[in-house]
Amino acid sequence: MIDIERILGGWRALMRGRTVLAISALFAISPAVGEASPDAQFFAQQVRERYVEPFREGDVDQWMKAFSADAIALHNYRDADRGRDAIRAFGEMVHSAFLLAQYDVEVTDVRVNGPWAYTAGVYTSRLVSKRDGSEPFGLQRGKFVLLWERDGAGEWLITLDMGNSSE
Repeated sequence: MIDIERILGGWRALMRGRTVLAISALFAISPAVGEASPDAQFFAQQVRERYVEPFREGDVDQWMKAFSADAIALHNYRDADRGRDAIRAFGEMVHSAFLLAQYDVEVTDVRVNGPWAYTAGVYTSRLVSKRDGSEPFGLQRGKFVLLWERDGAGEWLITLDMGNSSE
């Protein structure tokens, strides 16, 4: 059995400066979980119910419940959002300025290793400006990864939210 805690020791420090290294280590040591597995089904449901649906509906308060206190979000066209307050501000900005004309997410890969897991997949989004009806980003297709950590109470929380456009 791989001791993920030992391998990812100092995770919080890595999150501040070496996110890619930490994710690479997790990907390299985690066995893949097939789409039909209970883990894949569980995490696909978590992504849909705790992340996609609240964000699609503009329920930022509910969306925030999926994130750990020190989560980091890395999205297109902006600097990193560090911590719940910054991620909340991003979500509120999106919903105050735009209508989500389209927001579809498909989980294509799940890996679980002890208290760590990731979900990866593809997304399609289209934002329409509430001010003038324009679509400043057009139709965006891209890929994402959500890194999850199980907290002391056993709840899975997103500690890293990263997505980027393939366009």
